[in-house]
Amino acid sequence: MSLSAKFAAALEKLIPLKSGDAIGVAVSGGGDSMALLDLAETWCRGRGVVVASATVDHGLRPEAAGEAGMVAAFCASRKIPHDTLRWSGWDGKGNLQAAAREARRDLLAGWAVSKGLKAVLVGHTADDQAETVLMRLARGSGVDGLAGIPNRMGGVIPFLRPLLDFGRAELRDHLIAEGIAWADDPSNDDDAFDRVRARKMGGVLADLGLTQERLLQTAEHMRAAQKVLKAEALRRAKLDVTTEGGDLVLARSLLELGDSDTEPRVLAAAIGWVGGEAVYKPRFASLKDAAAAVLAGQTRTIGGVILSPQAGGKVRLTREAAAVTGLETEIDPETMPETGYAWDGRWRLLPSTPRRHLPAGLKIRALGTGVLSCPDWRASGLPRASLAATPAIWSDNRLESAPMAGFLNGWSAIIAQDFLSCLVTH
Repeated sequence: MSLSAKFAAALEKLIPLKSGDAIGVAVSGGGDSMALLDLAETWCRGRGVVVASATVDHGLRPEAAGEAGMVAAFCASRKIPHDTLRWSGWDGKGNLQAAAREARRDLLAGWAVSKGLKAVLVGHTADDQAETVLMRLARGSGVDGLAGIPNRMGGVIPFLRPLLDFGRAELRDHLIAEGIAWADDPSNDDDAFDRVRARKMGGVLADLGLTQERLLQTAEHMRAAQKVLKAEALRRAKLDVTTEGGDLVLARSLLELGDSDTEPRVLAAAIGWVGGEAVYKPRFASLKDAAAAVLAGQTRTIGGVILSPQAGGKVRLTREAAAVTGLETEIDPETMPETGYAWDGRWRLLPSTPRRHLPAGLKIRALGTGVLSCPDWRASGLPRASLAATPAIWSDNRLESAPMAGFLNGWSAIIAQDFLSCLVTH
């Protein structure tokens, strides 16, 4: 099977696309992402699907701007729309790699929504998969960790990985054959990173029988086990989890974390969904400590989510208002996507009037104390603290709309992916 045919089969398995649809490709300028862009553009051109590309410049390396320029030049030669997305949010605190990864995902998701794209393709390969499994094996990961990188992540916009069965070497051979240049990131040879050390150990481990093929086989077995565990978690969630606005209400029994996989799986997914971080699970130790405290009658916060005991053996999970303070989306009527504006990783805001009638200067921010300006907020049935963390439309300091608090004024708010779907796809 040719590389193009192999790619077509992989992409078509991940998403149905028809003429007139549009997808995005995240391109760093490295060999994997440049091969992805070339293969995707060729496939889409033959089917009437529109391709757009974006490069995230984290501003952390002086070479990054030149790499983005190289991608832009290649895209111009192929008549592919390209945008460079710049991150300036690093404050020097916490884990830089984690912060950069989160910023990259958020920037790409916002870009994709603004362009009306159906999905974003990213270029992780079989080599990345094997390295990931090896690193997680070293950390003592369970089934989910050893299942490796998923080929699809849901959310406000789907992220798809059609190259997980492609080797890095065959992709570079393709680029050489096509005369396509790529850039090598010097950090890929920096032993300060776990992934680089894992990559360099490949030959030694292969001599012991722990080859890339074995690692990929392990991931495949773990994904089969993961599928069974997710099915049981879904069955349990249908019985014991209720959605109320942007909150989830759980049966107390879901916080009784014993030897079963089901309760911690549902609880972690619930925290991720409410906190807009469905991709990354909280650490089990933190999860266990928070659950024990809530079962003892205390309120706890984890991952930007408040867990509070309720009457009738229930626990409410609410987005922490402090976690969304300063989170802001500008509303540009000229570029408003049909699917609405994304906010906090799971909400979409849509106006009922034509966009040309929207005034300038509107922004999406958390409702906060603006709930007191909504006379019908109690009719929503949601606690005031829950409403404070929901999206609202503001013009400077004037509240224009708070859909979840009953103050519509021409706007509606919807959750992009419901909890049960999120539980299955993450």
